[in-house]
Amino acid sequence: MTQTIDYKLPVLAIAMACLSGCASLLNEDTQELNVRVMCSGKAVQAYCRAENSKGSWTFNAPGKVIVSGDNKGLAITCKTQFSQPLTVNAPSLPSWEMAGNLLAGGIIGGVVDLYNNKGLRYPENIDISHSLCK
Repeated sequence: MTQTIDYKLPVLAIAMACLSGCASLLNEDTQELNVRVMCSGKAVQAYCRAENSKGSWTFNAPGKVIVSGDNKGLAITCKTQFSQPLTVNAPSLPSWEMAGNLLAGGIIGGVVDLYNNKGLRYPENIDISHSLCK
């Protein structure tokens, strides 16, 4: 008589332990964002500055900027040739990795993801509509 051993439970437990803090393992400290300043539906040239509690970064829009992750919002100020500076705030949103972490029962991993600023991410594409361009 042979006896079978069920390995499903131990394998599942190991997998859940490995997924705790998943965003911490999969997400980087930095994030690349695509920023455009829109005027009447068209992207216009602008000089911009992105800033959060981790630092500030200057760049030209339309373009890309690499920022450090933070649990707080990202303030983006852009100035076009024909307008005053315009500031918008990009919110920090839960990443897919962190959402999966929480769904899998990884509350501790979710807390770790928040603590090390890797659980929340900014939107990858940010379009800033300038109100003076209608």
